[in-house]
Amino acid sequence: MKWIIVAILVTIIPYTWITLAFRKPNPAHEPYQDNKDRAQVLRLLDSGFSRVDLAIDLLVDPPVPPTNSADTAAIEGGLPPLLADLLIDKPPVPIDFPFVAAPESALSGAPYVIKFACTQPDFDERVDESRLYRRKQELVLIVAYHPTPEGLQTRQREVTAQLTIPANTLEPGEYRATIVGARESRRWTFEVH
Repeated sequence: MKWIIVAILVTIIPYTWITLAFRKPNPAHEPYQDNKDRAQVLRLLDSGFSRVDLAIDLLVDPPVPPTNSADTAAIEGGLPPLLADLLIDKPPVPIDFPFVAAPESALSGAPYVIKFACTQPDFDERVDESRLYRRKQELVLIVAYHPTPEGLQTRQREVTAQLTIPANTLEPGEYRATIVGARESRRWTFEVH
């Protein structure tokens, strides 16, 4: 029996050292996910969409609307039909947006900042990702949430945050923007000079 234990130790110790010494530090290659992402990008490009990852900052204090805030209208929730057909994986979006404050005009060389409040479906999810899908003068903003680390919960389902569309992303012209919620979305128009 002692020779079996010795053989196990002689095998396990070098195996563990080799595994730790030569382990790849990055995540494993996921060919299925990579192919799915590539297919989704090609579908978006073929339909005239461009995608921009946006910076999202969670706010501690309630947002103060800008002095030249655009009028936002509540519309039926859900992704626009064309975008819903193109996206392979539908992102989980907040329930609604009770408050959205965005300027009614902006400069093309400056960032465009949108402040909002949204409601998450559960306490064990958090808002942490946002994307802009642009097709000509139509902008669709998606704020996605993901599960919190195991065992953690957020204190509130309501979140206040701000999105920043980077400078030089939008050319001069009039745009119609929609921020997508599951039950209720918000839409407004603004001018870029």
